[in-house]
Amino acid sequence: MGMAKSTLNNDRNIILNHMRCFYLFILLLPFSLQAQFSIAGTYDGYAALSKKGMTHLPFMVSHAKLGAYDINLLEIELAYSKNQLKFQFSPAIGSYMQNNYAAEIPYRRLMYESYLQYERGKSALAFGTFSSPYTQETPRAVDQLSPSRSLAAEYVPYYVSGLRWSQQWTTKFRSQLFLTNGWQRLAFSGVRPSLGLLLQWEFKKWKWNWSHFYGDVSAMGKLSPEVGLNRWRFFQEFNGSFQYNAWTFQSCAYAGAQKRNGDAQLKWWGQANLQASYALNPKLSTFSRAEVFYDPEQVVFNHDAGAFGSVSVGWMQQLGSVLQVGQEFRYFRGKHSNIPVLYSFLRLKF
Repeated sequence: MGMAKSTLNNDRNIILNHMRCFYLFILLLPFSLQAQFSIAGTYDGYAALSKKGMTHLPFMVSHAKLGAYDINLLEIELAYSKNQLKFQFSPAIGSYMQNNYAAEIPYRRLMYESYLQYERGKSALAFGTFSSPYTQETPRAVDQLSPSRSLAAEYVPYYVSGLRWSQQWTTKFRSQLFLTNGWQRLAFSGVRPSLGLLLQWEFKKWKWNWSHFYGDVSAMGKLSPEVGLNRWRFFQEFNGSFQYNAWTFQSCAYAGAQKRNGDAQLKWWGQANLQASYALNPKLSTFSRAEVFYDPEQVVFNHDAGAFGSVSVGWMQQLGSVLQVGQEFRYFRGKHSNIPVLYSFLRLKF
């Protein structure tokens, strides 16, 4: 009975949080109609079917639920700009927020992104919480080549918190420098600051991104010297995209290294993927993806030993100006896992 009562209370709290978030959307909506405000948003709903008896994919955060319709992410982007200042506030709900922000303090569990930015010329300095600068994929599924997130995007920070300096050096090259409080952490707890760097090149048909992370990924709170030294992470990621007529190609590769549990040697992991999309017409497109994730020491991935990956194919249809529907068949394969999944998607971008 005690466990059932606790579960009921947790469900009630989740519902109340959702209601508060929607009330906030409604209250702020009239203000967005003024000229200095802007509003946008995304909705990502899906249903997934797989092996009998499985209720979720334990190695995924996004699009992990099986056998039921689920809202992965409902996010509203509210922005206010005046002169050289910009304030961005993006509340959100959905299973992505519940699963990924559960360790954060309550009032931040509905905060997808929030920052204050000062711009001067070709430079911008911002403070707050930002969506991840790593990989070309974000939790906003409507912006991705494939509607489900790749393993690459699931094993980098989903968000970072701290300072961001952006600089447009030329028409084709820009950079972003991050000073944050860890791999993925909103609350400042006295841990050592981490450094992130994103370099971006953009040409007529090509886009290249090279990102870096050097910093502390230890648990929050005071640490012993040994644990602190052994949780320093080195990470680099490189991704690019190429567009040719109706074809779009994307690829991402990265590698990370860190010491663990008092070991003297660095432990390595990495991944690579390739995605392609073909537009049959302006409203209908097909896509495919192949990927592999390798973490022999199980530093960040402990679901399966050895190489683990997936292949997927699917289609996406645009209905009107904001609605998208589609399906994706994805087959996960590893040494001990063979999991076919059929996704059906309902998505909005407004």
